[in-house]
Amino acid sequence: MRKPRAAVGSGHRKQAASQEGRQKHAKNNSQAKPSACDGMIAECPGAPAGLARQPEEVVLQASVSSYHLFRDVAEVTAFRGSLLSWYDQEKRDLPWRRRAEDEMDLDRRAYAVWVSEVMLQQTQVATVINYYTGWMQKWPTLQDLASASLEEVNQLWAGLGYYSRGRRLQEGARKVVEELGGHMPRTAETLQQLLPGVGRYTAGAIASIAFGQATGVVDGNVARVLCRVRAIGADPSSTLVSQQLWGLAQQLVDPARPGDFNQAAMELGATVCTPQRPLCSQCPVESLCRA
Repeated sequence: MRKPRAAVGSGHRKQAASQEGRQKHAKNNSQAKPSACDGMIAECPGAPAGLARQPEEVVLQASVSSYHLFRDVAEVTAFRGSLLSWYDQEKRDLPWRRRAEDEMDLDRRAYAVWVSEVMLQQTQVATVINYYTGWMQKWPTLQDLASASLEEVNQLWAGLGYYSRGRRLQEGARKVVEELGGHMPRTAETLQQLLPGVGRYTAGAIASIAFGQATGVVDGNVARVLCRVRAIGADPSSTLVSQQLWGLAQQLVDPARPGDFNQAAMELGATVCTPQRPLCSQCPVESLCRA
């Protein structure tokens, strides 16, 4: 059985950012290459010969054996409990987490999460901390950011790279203020639909952390964790495998603490289930891991 591939490099949100870009063009690519799921097919005992030549839907259904899934409710419950207990004890103290926990105003909370998620795309957590702190001190609300000039935004963003991220943030803030009455959309679906530059991952992160919507998320760290836990050796960035990982994330997310669960899964991938030399002996879900 092949080892699961590492899903990301060093950036905390790299795969999520690249996937969100690809999703903007997904409707123009209705057919995925059947061979994209070959790795998963190879790991499924008794997979029929020639399966990869079947239509996409058939490939997905037939190639994913129960070995790669969570079919037992008790197993899902154990996974949630172990991961959340670990997170409560081991989570890093980060400024955006403190804001999300302490802020009672839902729009301010969602804005705080949104800023952090955009900054973390393609950028290390350690680098983001000071930028995030400075940004929120200068523009603590959507209204403050909406009234800022593009020059001010670019100036504060200097050094983070990918300047379009800052511009989209301000564009989104202005849309919320001018067109949505100053209120952030409350669900992952409407966040993705209404806010510029917000894709599936970012929308799910905001909705779960700020609004408590029970929606799973998949960034590079989560993809790596899920691939290892369920022994998925295929390319996690392929269409079919990505679809399966999102399904697993949705199945696992804790309905009572969705934001904490999603952050815990990302934290596990960032600090324990790392791309190289994972710390398996310190993993809270080691007993449930098929890798």
